[in-house]
Amino acid sequence: MTIYHVGWGRGVGAAQVSTMAELDAVLDSIVVGAEGLPYSVSIVAPDGSDFPPMLEICIGNPARSFVYHVGDDGSSAWAYEPGLPPGPDFLFDYGGVVTEAWPERTRVTPSAARAAAREFIGSGSRPDNLSWDVME
Repeated sequence: MTIYHVGWGRGVGAAQVSTMAELDAVLDSIVVGAEGLPYSVSIVAPDGSDFPPMLEICIGNPARSFVYHVGDDGSSAWAYEPGLPPGPDFLFDYGGVVTEAWPERTRVTPSAARAAAREFIGSGSRPDNLSWDVME
């Protein structure tokens, strides 16, 4: 059983999960921060490598999210839902730093982002519920 580390904000929240139910409970507990900003949430499979598999999603924006994946080979990709146009501009908390979301990277609904997170901890690999723009 793989234990995933989940973290958000700068020292705001951290948890360890190994099941989808535990992940759901953690994601349900995350509320926007004091500044009213959604959080970038990192889900990392600590495997001792230089590039542990990781998925980042945005929690707290009611309309849009993003999903970013880093594979154990160091590859990375941004997810999108085909047919969903770029999202609105918004700010989010990325490890305690206020960061602007890129509209072309927020082509994911919150429910699809959560489904991707659930799939990630189930398989440890890039979720297939979304399409991917692989970075070169």
